[in-house]
Amino acid sequence: MNRRLRYAILSADLLWIAAVFMLAQRLWSVPAAGAGSRSTLVHLPPILAAISIWVLLYFTKKLDCFSRGWHLPSVCAQVTVAVVYLTGSLLALALCVKYDYSRSALPYIPGLLPLGFVSIRGLAMRLVTSRSAGSIKRRVVILGAGRVARELAQKIAHHPEMSMEVVGLLFPSDANPTSGPASVAASSISLRSLNIMGLFRENNVQELIIVEPVPRGAETEKLISRCRESGMRIHLVPQRYELYLCKAELTEIEDVPLLSLEARRLPLVGMRVKRGLDIIGAALLLVFSAPLLAVSAAMLYAMKGKAFRKELRCGKDDAPFWMYRLNVDRDGRHLPGYARILAQFSVTELPQLWNVLKGEMSLVGPRPESPDRVKLYSDWQRQRLTVIPGLTGLAQVRGLREEHSSEEKARFDIQYIGQWSLFLDLSLLLQTAWALFARLVKVDSFKIVPTLHSKLRSEFVSRRMMHADSTQSGAD
Repeated sequence: MNRRLRYAILSADLLWIAAVFMLAQRLWSVPAAGAGSRSTLVHLPPILAAISIWVLLYFTKKLDCFSRGWHLPSVCAQVTVAVVYLTGSLLALALCVKYDYSRSALPYIPGLLPLGFVSIRGLAMRLVTSRSAGSIKRRVVILGAGRVARELAQKIAHHPEMSMEVVGLLFPSDANPTSGPASVAASSISLRSLNIMGLFRENNVQELIIVEPVPRGAETEKLISRCRESGMRIHLVPQRYELYLCKAELTEIEDVPLLSLEARRLPLVGMRVKRGLDIIGAALLLVFSAPLLAVSAAMLYAMKGKAFRKELRCGKDDAPFWMYRLNVDRDGRHLPGYARILAQFSVTELPQLWNVLKGEMSLVGPRPESPDRVKLYSDWQRQRLTVIPGLTGLAQVRGLREEHSSEEKARFDIQYIGQWSLFLDLSLLLQTAWALFARLVKVDSFKIVPTLHSKLRSEFVSRRMMHADSTQSGAD
């Protein structure tokens, strides 16, 4: 992310924190002290404490909200959870140092801070978008084939703050750009490497991103050498990038780059806290939803003679378990009105709270899938099975449901596993609540994420690189 943008957002956040605390202190002190003591209303210790805590949260939780791609519900959830962390930390600190926070002033802090933080990020996004539309972007070409190259192109499109524009995808001669469920344009133009540099100059390409594996040989080496000689910047996505659960660290041994891949290990203490929150949260949700669940079950029993159904699913480490649901056919096209409402607002999934209490599921995690789907998983997709499945997850809050492909959902689920924290779980629960509210008011704020197929087909032109001994170019 652009460093200046990150620090600009942080600076605006700190100014807003100071303004809110000063406003809260003024509203608190005026009735008690009277108009004559307004010069002594500003108390610096709580302001400095809040600023210090927010700076720590900002960098550890990536609260610029651009690092995972702009998504308004995610922004609202992240800053709301962060403000809860901030308020809790301030109260704990006040108890330790015996500082007296006014009960009348405290509600202003968690009430006003999120509004300002969301507005700051919305304004930043608007400025970035307008600047990106009117300024010259760094034009890049991606050399590589396969899912990673296509996914990288889409990720760049989701980050306007990077000021990058993908001109096209360049495929090695022996690659098949149309393989896989998310292919690019079916027709591609064959070009000799001599023509490729002319194409780069014609389109003012400034950077080349190489997605491994690319075939070794004179053709690839010649292309990279010519790009370097022309002053183009070259980036490299290593082949093992697909191991999303690995953390990469780059070191050097006498100018020889050494990329270390370290497995991400979920902290044992964090897992125990997560399990405790699952039990408490599932129990509370089950108690509060019991009347709704009872009415729905009675209605389904009267209509169908059976209120609940169970479906075989694969859990952590591919362990099978029975997942419970209300007896509603979610795939049915002509559902009765009551059944359609139950499915639309995910009331059908409430019995899975029992699965959470049993330890077979969690409140947040990848949605469990059937053995028929799991047996078709690639090694990359099987990483979804390294954690306990959940009622909701990152893929679900981004609009992906059961009818979407496992590969599309795995992209988000593996990202969730690699970035897991209690902070992320709480923000995803808030986003889920927002999604249900959006369905209630019929606001389409959670549009289905476009597939890579449609995205790349409409935006990118595919080019294929032929062998160096080719004598002519033509359409494939």
